[in-house]
Amino acid sequence: MEDEQPARRARWVVPVAVAAVALVVTGAFALPRLVDRGSGPAAAPTTDCVATTDARPTDIGNGQVSWVRFCPPAGPGTAQLLRHPQGVVTGDLAASIAGTLWETQADRPVCDAGEAAAGPAGPPGHFRIEVGLADGRVAELAGDVGCSTRDALLFSQLETTLLMDAASRSGSTGAPVPDPVTCPERLTTEETNRDGASADQLVETDPGTVDQPWLSTTPILAMPAVAVDVCAYAGRGRGLRLVEQWQGGSAQAEQIRSTATVAHWRGAMADCDVDRPRPSYVVVLTDATGTARTLTIDGRECGALDAAIGTPATDTWLGLAAQALIDSVASSRT
Repeated sequence: MEDEQPARRARWVVPVAVAAVALVVTGAFALPRLVDRGSGPAAAPTTDCVATTDARPTDIGNGQVSWVRFCPPAGPGTAQLLRHPQGVVTGDLAASIAGTLWETQADRPVCDAGEAAAGPAGPPGHFRIEVGLADGRVAELAGDVGCSTRDALLFSQLETTLLMDAASRSGSTGAPVPDPVTCPERLTTEETNRDGASADQLVETDPGTVDQPWLSTTPILAMPAVAVDVCAYAGRGRGLRLVEQWQGGSAQAEQIRSTATVAHWRGAMADCDVDRPRPSYVVVLTDATGTARTLTIDGRECGALDAAIGTPATDTWLGLAAQALIDSVASSRT
């Protein structure tokens, strides 16, 4: 009888900060500035994020809305921040999206805000939406995409609105599909990035994220992805080799971009069987202005996920890819 050899396993551990963090930053495309709404002379209404809201969530459904945007959460779960567009929706569009958000958030379940484990809907990912009312008050809707499908939809509705609004303002919505990329010989996020007109919206200007990168909310792209290039690799260790390449259109590209935003484990511990062959990928997402940013999924390391984030594009460890993201990449082949 032959001896059975135990499968080799790899353990991937990344510590994360779980302490509450107060964020005060400036810059047009950085994390929104928090404004102190304490006592003092009344100021003209702005679209800035506030440190403390002064309207109830129910006021969103009852009052007139002037603006809507994502703002940085502060408190338990801060280390599990989602990346999101940094713009602000105003005018009639703000009133429309606020109404949609209010309907979506109704009857949402309540989850532990500090929970780092998977929720019913997948990996945790915290976000906070502020809604500016016409009378100057501000209400908020906070959520966790891992808590429920309603939370995930709430995040997606505002994210999609901001990305599409940015694309509309750029005037580049009808750009042609780019030429296929040249696949690199190894897994890297550094050889397939390009800067188009939207690249300046990805500049990370918050100095606090240099030593604490998990606090950054700079998105992968500032606009919807219109094309995706996938390079698939097989093999272990230094024997990794390119086995296939394909390009997908806007539907596949947006599916991967949106899934990559939410479906990965931030600060995770993984224990996986490295004797089981898993594919690895280089994934290049491109928007209508030609800005391209790259993701890598390393099947040799339990699905370790890296991305080129910001401008200039910087290799950034994001965590471990959830199965939903791996499946999204694999199924993008048309």
